[in-house]
Amino acid sequence: MAKVTGSAHTDSAESGAKESRLSFTLQHWCLWQSEQSSGGTHWPDGEVLPYNGGYADVGFLPMMQSRRLSPLARAACAVAHHCREKSGDMPSVFVSSHGESHYYFEMLQGMAAREDVSPSRFSLCVHNAIAGLSSFHSASFLPYVALAGGTEGMFSAFLEAAGMLLETPQVLVVWYEQPLPEAYRPYLSASETTWALAMVLTGAGGSGCQLRLTRRPGTTPLASQDCDNSLIRAILTNQRRSSCRSDRSIWQWELSDA
Repeated sequence: MAKVTGSAHTDSAESGAKESRLSFTLQHWCLWQSEQSSGGTHWPDGEVLPYNGGYADVGFLPMMQSRRLSPLARAACAVAHHCREKSGDMPSVFVSSHGESHYYFEMLQGMAAREDVSPSRFSLCVHNAIAGLSSFHSASFLPYVALAGGTEGMFSAFLEAAGMLLETPQVLVVWYEQPLPEAYRPYLSASETTWALAMVLTGAGGSGCQLRLTRRPGTTPLASQDCDNSLIRAILTNQRRSSCRSDRSIWQWELSDA
């Protein structure tokens, strides 16, 4: 069975179902969330940023830049900054299911009331706004991609990173979510907290922990799970393997020491 490290490939099982596998070296990670963590043992080669009163610390930015950031943007920019500070600049993948939902919901309410749309608010609520702000604040000229996740959720970022690693030695992946506005909650499942997670990924077999993911097509009509929060809990409790079901697939992941 052929193995391609750092990128996606497909194997055919006896049943005819197709299975995709991804392998990476996890060089470094950084997490912030808007609730106090319990301390304890977490994944190696990473850091949990201080709670800081429920707002991620962006003291590395000038005041005129930091004051324009929403709580979600502060979180994403903070974890991305710490990873770039540790590992240098690199191409990046930003992913969020709903992005700046509070900004665009306020804008939609204003439009419904026939109010003018603020160009500044519009520019800060498009889906690639946070990726652009992070790139600008870090003075990065390297490419970035902003994803919504779709039916694969946060795992779409791993698929994108695998492709990028065919052309670059390392990739920064940044996930971020926040609670949705109340009007959306009866229809969509979403995070109960604001959080952001960044990972520096390189090709499999390098120096560092090895992250392996396997995707199998979902064959039974079961409800999808909150994969994002389950991964965060695993990081904070040093859980090394688990599985998660998205809309159309079942993902299994495992972290092993180098």
